[in-house]
Amino acid sequence: MFCVQKNERNYDIKIIGALLLKTVVLITCTRQKHKGIHEAEYLYSASPNFVRYLSSARSIVDDSDIFIVSALHHLVPLHKTIEDYDCALTERTVQEQFAWGELVAKELSEIYDLDKTRFIVIADDDYCSALLPYLKHMDKPLNGVGCGPAGYEQLDSFLATQRRSV
Repeated sequence: MFCVQKNERNYDIKIIGALLLKTVVLITCTRQKHKGIHEAEYLYSASPNFVRYLSSARSIVDDSDIFIVSALHHLVPLHKTIEDYDCALTERTVQEQFAWGELVAKELSEIYDLDKTRFIVIADDDYCSALLPYLKHMDKPLNGVGCGPAGYEQLDSFLATQRRSV
């Protein structure tokens, strides 16, 4: 059984038994990007998938707990300014993908206690697989269906089970 509530710092937490978990959403980067140097949220908004995923993430956590997982830049806050690039995790070897996952987990550990944080990873299986060894509490709403319209229904079903605190 679980419920979501606010603690004294106004963080969303999920209660699973006696374990308190903060929720963070990680959204995959996308091939479609606006050209030039922009805040990450705008850079990736050229992709309809990214726009949909960001809207979904905002329905369950605040912007401060939403990050983009980038094949090139690793962990990217929404308002960080970066330049467009052409790089995909799927173009890397399995060993390079796991090294990438370890780097992302290290960056996350500088912000969150990984043992007390639940990560919702809105990404395809390659990104999730690379992160799985390092993130103890990870939900993969697109598991098995991948990114894009094929995953929208599964993502919507997952979101229906989530509750944002007011």
